[in-house]
Order: sequence, then structure tokens, then C-alpha cells
Amino acid sequence: MLDVEKALEYIELEGTDLDRYRSRFLFRGERDDVMATWLLGSYQNQDGGYPLHLVIGEQSNISETAKIIAHSSQMQLLRSPCCRKALEYIRSCQHPDGFWQESSSQLELGEEMGGEWGRLWLSAYVGRALCMAAEQESAEVKKVRNYFLGLRVNGSQFTSSPSIHFLALGFFALLEGPQCGLVREALPYALANFTRSKEPRLITVQAECLLEAGVAPDDPILKEAGRNLIKIQGSDGGWGESYEGLRIRTTIDVLGLLLKLGAWRLVDEN
Repeated sequence: MLDVEKALEYIELEGTDLDRYRSRFLFRGERDDVMATWLLGSYQNQDGGYPLHLVIGEQSNISETAKIIAHSSQMQLLRSPCCRKALEYIRSCQHPDGFWQESSSQLELGEEMGGEWGRLWLSAYVGRALCMAAEQESAEVKKVRNYFLGLRVNGSQFTSSPSIHFLALGFFALLEGPQCGLVREALPYALANFTRSKEPRLITVQAECLLEAGVAPDDPILKEAGRNLIKIQGSDGGWGESYEGLRIRTTIDVLGLLLKLGAWRLVDEN
């Protein structure tokens, strides 16, 4: 049984001030742009980027900065000075060929992020975040679009990695619309390779990308994903791994997805 109140209590007890604000904004409709802008600024480095896991004073991290840009979009703060500075940082890190790659000291997902897989994953992740920030017409988005168009396998796969394929699918759906031919061609591979993992972060990201690609919330794949997430809610109310605040941020993301999928209807049907 989904326990929304317990999840919200968990975020309030264990989250940072930014986590609590984001949760209250998304799930309780509370809004204070001045406070939110101050909170975003408190973690931001002078170069405009954000450190990995928001550890104040650490080096700026591309994926963390892209994540904060996406959160700024959710909280309707795209015009804030913090978001504009973050966008400038992302622009400064793009390779002339259109991709992004994290430095060796900034690899959130381990050593594989330093190679080709990490370059592809990060580029799709950042491109999708830029589209969330209404940057579809920017030079950076156009470059990464061309980068991924040149990588397709068999015309409909962006890479041989399903995880990257989902992010690229979401990117193109946000960029060109869910009905564009490329998204329609790429969608079957994504549907056939939806994760069987019980990792809530992966389930949530892939489900969000399917929604962006026009898959209906009541599609059987998404309904099953929602039910599986409900089943693995922790006894403390949260979801995911317990380190560096990741569990709190994952819990917010999971709750947001479950609301889009009609969480209480899924509970009733279960």
C-alpha cells in the first residue's frame, strides 16, 4: 500500500532545506520564489555549477548541475539568476562535437562514466535537462541533437545501451514532440527493453521518458512499473539507496511519477 504521508514525512525529517522546499512545492502547492532562489544559490559554485551530491565547496559537476536545472524547471525558476548561471556553466562544458563528459574526479556512477558509455549517458542526460529548461532552440541542444543522430544503430536505436536509449528518447520527444518520426521509430526498442531492475531511480527515469514519448499513463508497462514502485516503498517511507541524500531525492522523483500515473488508482486496482 502506498503511504504518501509517510514519504512526505521522511522527506521533511531527512531532507535538506532544498529537498523540503521542492517536496512542498510539488506535492502541497507551497511556493516562495525568494526562498527557493536563495536555497539554489546557497549550493552554487562561483562558476555557476553545482557540486556532486550538493556537497558545498566541492568542484562543480555536470550531471548535478543538469539535475538542478531540471529541478528549477519543475519549481518554475528558469528565469532566476541561479538557473541562468547554471546554464552558462553547462554551455562552457560542452565539447565542440556536441557531447559532455565528466572529469575523472566527478564520476557519480563509477569508472564507466569516464569512457564512451559515460559520455553518451551524460550527453543524453544533459540534453534532456536543457529541453526541460525550454532551451530547445539553443546552440547546445542543436549540437547534441546532431551528435546523437550520428550514433543511431539500425536507424531506430540511439545506442546499444537501453539506459542511454531511454534518455535519448526523452530528449528527442521533448525537443521535437512525441509524434515525430524519430521518436515513433525509437519507441518500440524502449518498450521492449524497459528495465526489470528493482532500482527505483532507474524505473522512474525510464518511465518518465516513456511518458515524454507519448506513452499513456494507463499503458500496461507503466501501470506495472507504478505497482512495482509501490511494493518496494521502504518502511521509513522512502525509496532507493541511502547515501549522500540520494534516497531523499529519489523519493521525491518516485512520488512525482506515481502522481502522474494515478497512484491512488494503482493502489485500488492492486
